Amino acid sequence: MTDGAFDGPVYHVGVTPVPYTVERDPEADAVDLSMTADATVTVSAPPNATPADIEATLDARRAWLLDSLYGLAARPRRGRRFERSEKLRYGGRRYPLTVAESQIDSPRLTFDGSRFLLRIPRRGATRDARRRAVHEWYLDRASDVLPECAADVAPESPPTVCVGSPDRRWVRDAGDRLDLHWRLVLLPRPVAGYAVAHALVRRAHDPSDPEFWTALGARVSNPQSRGTWLRRNGGRVRI
Repeated sequence: MTDGAFDGPVYHVGVTPVPYTVERDPEADAVDLSMTADATVTVSAPPNATPADIEATLDARRAWLLDSLYGLAARPRRGRRFERSEKLRYGGRRYPLTVAESQIDSPRLTFDGSRFLLRIPRRGATRDARRRAVHEWYLDRASDVLPECAADVAPESPPTVCVGSPDRRWVRDAGDRLDLHWRLVLLPRPVAGYAVAHALVRRAHDPSDPEFWTALGARVSNPQSRGTWLRRNGGRVRI
């Protein structure tokens, strides 16, 4: 799949354009994939492999590509205890976390625009209880912010959105609505807007069509750079 916004072939994984290079290997008996540190895919292919063969392999390895790029499946971050001096991501930035004991029954997270405050019961709180409080705050915040983000890129007809955890995707087009992953709220808002706009434009244009990037650029500025940011950084953005 060739895309005029990038040099060389590009395969779209969800809302992310993934450039790839093809290396012909005389000793290879099948098409295989590998991914570099900057999330560029290398396709190793026999000399007689056709573009259709390569496309079929990319399609077959789509789940691997999604996991490699995004890692959106629920996975606890090793070593994270949600204690004082740690930082939490929001809107593309990292903010300090303060922890304070309070006369409450369960942990509760708040944010004042410059820092996070995690209040915990005086008897203490387990790591799982702290994680649940943090996760609940992000879900609530995403439910408020992401519909606004969708309205920003489609002011003439804001789409209906549902915030949750669509499997291994930032955005899933469900026909009558868009299912948005709550972790979009961790990204810079322009990148989150790009992800929503990409899904909307894809309803009318295939990403391989020249009109696709023109239509996308009408909704968000610098869509190629935002797509590149998402490809390179999306998998590392987590709480």
